[in-house]
Amino acid sequence: MYTLVLDTSGPYTTVLITQNNELSIANILKGRPAEYLHEQIQTSLKSVNLTPKNLDRIAVVIGPGSWTGLNIGVTAAKTLAQVLNLPLLPLNTLDALVSDACRPVWGLMSAGRNRCYYARYSISQSPEMAVDSIDLVIKQIETDSASVIEYGEVFREKFCQRGTYLSVDRLLPEALMAALETSRILLTGDSIKSLTPAYLQPSHVERDAPH
Repeated sequence: MYTLVLDTSGPYTTVLITQNNELSIANILKGRPAEYLHEQIQTSLKSVNLTPKNLDRIAVVIGPGSWTGLNIGVTAAKTLAQVLNLPLLPLNTLDALVSDACRPVWGLMSAGRNRCYYARYSISQSPEMAVDSIDLVIKQIETDSASVIEYGEVFREKFCQRGTYLSVDRLLPEALMAALETSRILLTGDSIKSLTPAYLQPSHVERDAPH
């Protein structure tokens, strides 16, 4: 089974091709996805001697993240899935961020205006992503021994005294592949048309359904 994975949620544009849960190629470029995404997809396929018709499914990070980037990535994934008649797997940014991390762990990313998206992931509990001021979120984290992973470095200084804090500037291939394997949503047929990016908004967000 060949899977094309697209991530345009942040400053890096990532294209992965996996075969039977193993990474075949990772193509990662820093820059605007509008400039590179189509070429990255074509280059990645050619490098492993595939064409779009060889793909079995497509996965895409739907957000939260960059408004423009998410729109480009989701639109590309939807178009390919519909043209090729393939199933589409939407991936949540925070789910991917912590997917290969030891639990319990907090996943964070900036929502602007001193707010952040966050979720606490444990071994047994399926979390809901929410958004709140970073100061209120830190108060929750201060009484918790769980580690923290932030997408970006917006709040690094607020965690500088915490030994279990890690920041990343992009979703790593290993994390995307782990999220792919645990994804609980599979869109087919007309349901693909209704998929839209999960943009940053200052309200509670349900993580189990695409917006």
